[in-house]
Amino acid sequence: MDTSLILVGLVNVITLTNISLILGGTLLGLFVGAMPGLSATMALALLLPLTYNMDPASGLSMLAALYVGASYGGSISAILLRTPGTPSAAATVLDGYPLSQQGQAGRALGVSLFASFVGGLMSGLALLTAAPLLGVVVLEFGPVEMFAIAVLGITIIGSLAQGSMITGLLSGALGLLVSTVGMDFLTGTPRMTFGQINLFSGIEFVVALIGLFSIPQALRLIEKSNGAAKIASKITDRLIPSFRELKQLMPNILRSGCIGIIVGVIPGTGGDTASWFAYNEAKRFAKDKSRFGKGDIAGVAAPESANNAVVGGALIPTIALGIPGSSSTAILLGALMVQGILPGPNLLTDYGDVTYTLIWAVIFANVGLLLVGLMFTKACVSVTKVPDAFVACTIITLCIIGSFAINNSIFDVGLMLGFGLFGYWLSKAGVSPAPMVIGLILGPVMENSFHQSMLIGNHSFAVFLDSPIAIVLLSIAVLSVFQATPLFSWIRTLRRQ
Repeated sequence: MDTSLILVGLVNVITLTNISLILGGTLLGLFVGAMPGLSATMALALLLPLTYNMDPASGLSMLAALYVGASYGGSISAILLRTPGTPSAAATVLDGYPLSQQGQAGRALGVSLFASFVGGLMSGLALLTAAPLLGVVVLEFGPVEMFAIAVLGITIIGSLAQGSMITGLLSGALGLLVSTVGMDFLTGTPRMTFGQINLFSGIEFVVALIGLFSIPQALRLIEKSNGAAKIASKITDRLIPSFRELKQLMPNILRSGCIGIIVGVIPGTGGDTASWFAYNEAKRFAKDKSRFGKGDIAGVAAPESANNAVVGGALIPTIALGIPGSSSTAILLGALMVQGILPGPNLLTDYGDVTYTLIWAVIFANVGLLLVGLMFTKACVSVTKVPDAFVACTIITLCIIGSFAINNSIFDVGLMLGFGLFGYWLSKAGVSPAPMVIGLILGPVMENSFHQSMLIGNHSFAVFLDSPIAIVLLSIAVLSVFQATPLFSWIRTLRRQ
C-alpha cells in the first residue's frame, strides 16, 4: 500500500469545511444519542441523502463524526434518566444512574466522555495501522474470492443477528431478493418490476435504508409515548475528571478499548455486546466487586470505552472485505455507493484516498468528541426531556423529505413508507432488519462476481475450489449456517451432558 495515500486522506480531512462538518456531525450525534429511543443507525440513514451532492471526503467526515458522537451520546440519558439513549449504553445505566442519584452526574458524564474518547482514538489508530497490512492481502482477491466474501458476509451477519439464526439468515436472503429488482445487467431483462417503470433501475438503496431503520423507530416511539414528563437528574458537580481518577481508571479504559476493537472486528456484533463484555471484565478485575451496580465509576468507564472502540473495529472488515461490521457501518458503505464506489477489497486499492479519508475522519471525530462533549454535554440535558411523540413526528417528516429529495419522486416516498411498515412488522416478528440491509449491499457484488467467476471457470462450479482463499471463506460460511441447524444444537447438547 502506497503510504502517500495516508497523507492524501489526512489532507482531505483537515480542510476548514471538513473540520466544520466533523464538529457539526459530532454535535448532532451527541444530541441524537442523548434522545432515548433514537440510534446512530437511524440518524445516519436520515442524513445519508444529504451526502448526494457532497464531496466524498465531506460526506464521509460528517457521517463518521455523527456515528462517533452518537456512540457517546447514549450515555447521557443512561446516566441522567436511567434510559439508555442507544442500545450500546445499556450497561452504563447500572452504575451511571446510581452515581447521578448520589449527586455525581457530572463526574459520571466526564469519565464517560474521556473513556469514549480514549476507546474511540484507540480504534481509529488500530484501523489506521491495520489498513496498509490489509491492503497487501486484498490484492490477491479476484471475482472468485469476491463471491466467497459476499456469501460469508451474508451468512455470518445473518447468523449473528439478534434473535434466531434462522430469522437472521431469512432477513439476509430477503435483502438479496430485493437487490435483484430491476434490469438484469447481463441480458437487460426486467426482473420483478411488475410493469412499474420506476423499478426498472432497481430499488434505491437509501430509500430502503431510511424506511427499514427510521419509520419502525418512529412507530415504536409513538407506541410507548404516554405524555408523561421526563425527569432528568441535574448536573451539579464538575464535568472534568481529576488526573488522579483518570490515572486509576486508565488500565480499565485501555483493556475495555481493546475488547471493543476485537468485538467490533467480528461482523454482526455491536456496541451492546462489547459494552457488556467490558463491564463484566471490569467487575472481574475489580478489588471490591460489591460496589458494582451501586455507583462504581469503573462501571461507567468500561462500557463507554468499549462501545466507542467498536466504531473503528467494525470498520476493519468493512474496509478490508466490504463486509459491514454493523448496521451503522453498512450505512457508511451506502454513502460510498452513493458516490459510485462499490464495496469490496478494491476500496483499499482503487479508492485508497477515499478509504483513508474515512479512517482519518474517525480519528479526528474522536478528538472533536472530546471538545464538543465538554462544551455541550450539559446542554444535552434538555434534549433528554423532549416528548417521544414529538421526536417521532420529526423523524417521519425527515424520512419523507429525505426519500423525496433523492430523485424528486413521490414513488420513492411510497416505497420508503412500504419498507418502513415492512421493517416494523419484521421487528414485531423478532426479525432483525440489519441482515436485510447487508443483503441489499452485497447482493449486486455477489451477482456480478458469480457471473464473472462462471466465465472464468467455463461455467463450472469447480472454479471455487481452485482458490484456497475462496475455499476457506466458503467453509466458514458453511459452518456459520450449520450453527443454525437443529443438528448443531443436538450435538452441543450431547457435549454438555
